[in-house]
Amino acid sequence: MLCLSSKIDYAVLALAYLAEREQIGVTSAREIAAAHDLPLPLLMKILKRLHRHQIVRSVRGAKGGYQLEADLDELSLFDLIGLVEEDKPLQKNHRHGPMQALQFRLIRFLRDVKLSDLVIPGRRIDVPLERLALTA
Repeated sequence: MLCLSSKIDYAVLALAYLAEREQIGVTSAREIAAAHDLPLPLLMKILKRLHRHQIVRSVRGAKGGYQLEADLDELSLFDLIGLVEEDKPLQKNHRHGPMQALQFRLIRFLRDVKLSDLVIPGRRIDVPLERLALTA
């Protein structure tokens, strides 16, 4: 089965948390980590990378934290993977035609999934409950 890295999972969770609280203001990394039981040091690295690429805005100070900055309708899951996993290239050169075709289709799918479809309340892609029971 194709799996995304923990970094991507944490990035999507963080963006979803920020999207849910967009009207409230800034949210600390510590609050996001506590809400989803994520390792704070890794989450902070991910948020810094998202800040560097202008996906989130960082607010300093005692009441500081993060807010969404980018238009998530314009960013794809493929874009997020490229930003978060910048040290690991997503595309590899496969020598066999079937693997090249599979890679092409996976990349096309990842480009078609917008971050807003994953994190914006009311627009999220939902998994049918019967599928959740199969993965538990």
